[in-house]
Amino acid sequence: MRQQLARMAVVSVLMFSAIARIGGQQPDWQFLIVSSGSEAELERFALIKAAQLLPRLPARVAVLDATEAKPLVRERLLRLDAFIVKGGAAVYVVKQSALLRGAVRGSSFHIHALAAVIWHEMAHVDGADEREARAHEEALWTSYMRDQRVDGVTGLRYLAELNRRPDEQTLASR
Repeated sequence: MRQQLARMAVVSVLMFSAIARIGGQQPDWQFLIVSSGSEAELERFALIKAAQLLPRLPARVAVLDATEAKPLVRERLLRLDAFIVKGGAAVYVVKQSALLRGAVRGSSFHIHALAAVIWHEMAHVDGADEREARAHEEALWTSYMRDQRVDGVTGLRYLAELNRRPDEQTLASR
């Protein structure tokens, strides 16, 4: 009970800071961030923290459990952190993603990296191709390093990993 009250207090503080950040309008976190299951509250909390690091809020973020997908789809999903459905506005975060799992544990690095991935997917929602979406993600990550929100050495290593990703055509052919 005490732990639940502490979590509620933290969520209230985060919601207050989000209200101040987006001009006094309180986002509906229940609508904005959709998650179900035993860890839904922790996932929602981690995603709220990530969303608050973005220049603007996404239309919706939904956590998707890859284990509920068909085997071939599951295999593909387990290699992703997040994705969108073409023509949709929601960003889907894979429940099994290492970034989400680290963010749930409270890792600042993982929360910032998750925010950058969500930003990448939001760029796709806005019509960006893979190159443009990567540029958005890398620019946001670079701003986190510039503002010393992430450790400089770790930030540079992660940026190098972002630059080593195979292009979208390579992934699609696997």
